[in-house]
Amino acid sequence: MQGYKTEQKTILLDYLQAHADRAFSLEELVPPMVARGVGKSTVYRLVARLLEEGRVRRYLREGRRGYTYQFFEKEDCHAHLHLRCTDCGRVLHLGEGSSRDLRALLSASCGFTLDGDRTMLYGHCAACGGKGDAV
Repeated sequence: MQGYKTEQKTILLDYLQAHADRAFSLEELVPPMVARGVGKSTVYRLVARLLEEGRVRRYLREGRRGYTYQFFEKEDCHAHLHLRCTDCGRVLHLGEGSSRDLRALLSASCGFTLDGDRTMLYGHCAACGGKGDAV
């Protein structure tokens, strides 16, 4: 279901696609959208609509209340897990083979089936290096 198309929706979707490696809180999305002529309440409404349409994914915010939202290509994201850098916020896609291996390891070692559509792994990306305390 793609829903109807408006100029404001196109502006928001274009922005999210251009920054597909990041997840944004609603508060982070409002300033760049207002600068492009999209009002705050419209941003909230459109993000909810894009979530319903499956065009964005929602993740719990690390260490805070609320959610972050990220552009989502269904055909690209279903087969792999996602990694989020706790320093810069970048979201990386673990390769399909590595995702499959990790799922198999969890299944074999403890009989656990990982829900890849609802899983986000947190750590530090290579660009941020050792800025944080890796476990």
